[in-house]
Amino acid sequence: MSPYLFSADLGRTEIGLKARTITTVAEALTLSISDLFAEYVDARRTGNVARMAAIREYAADLDSDLLAELDGFDYPAAA
Repeated sequence: MSPYLFSADLGRTEIGLKARTITTVAEALTLSISDLFAEYVDARRTGNVARMAAIREYAADLDSDLLAELDGFDYPAAA
């Protein structure tokens, strides 16, 4: 479950307020990148080429290294 959804659902509670105050920008960015990979995997699995292209375009805008990681994320690791 997305921590953003969690904090939004409980945003007016003590737990939600604490979740918002302890989440760093770096953690939020990491979660965002993780979500990006999850969406890319889903788009590949379903063969949605347009969605894959949109995700790749967004990744390229963020960081060219991220785009390279998307290119090779499912290749077998070298031994």
